Amino acid sequence: MNYELKIMKHELKRIKTKVAVRLYCYCLLPLLLFSTCVEADPEFVHDTNTISQMVCRTTPAGTDYLGVIYEYDKNENSVIGEFTQKEVEGGYGLILFAIPLSLQSNVDLTTIYLRATVTYDEFITPSLSGTHDITGDGIIITVKSGIGTTRQYRVRGYYE
Repeated sequence: MNYELKIMKHELKRIKTKVAVRLYCYCLLPLLLFSTCVEADPEFVHDTNTISQMVCRTTPAGTDYLGVIYEYDKNENSVIGEFTQKEVEGGYGLILFAIPLSLQSNVDLTTIYLRATVTYDEFITPSLSGTHDITGDGIIITVKSGIGTTRQYRVRGYYE
């Protein structure tokens, strides 16, 4: 009888432990995790949605051709030199690739690889992977910042 009582006590202790662990995992742990959320420090908020540099290539390992970036504010005024995010907020960008006419037979602007330099936590859509046709009106890409603000760029190439 004493042996059976020990087994029952042990089984009861095991069940209590199992219930306590489940209570902790399903109720208390999520409560602790969600109650400790705070606003990000200003140094970790990334509101930038601009491209600082863009290059194009005819092949993945080919020669880089640097694009010239023109930035415009929300009133369509050209922004020249250094600027803050607030100064260009609501505006757009234009990236032009001027390829020398002498290279027209070597550089096909209908199948160009693009690579952009952006700051931390920015996303470009549509993706720049693969080839792009930047002739005529070119393509429009959207850069999204870490906080969700967006900026559009038109990317065009031409021979001069």
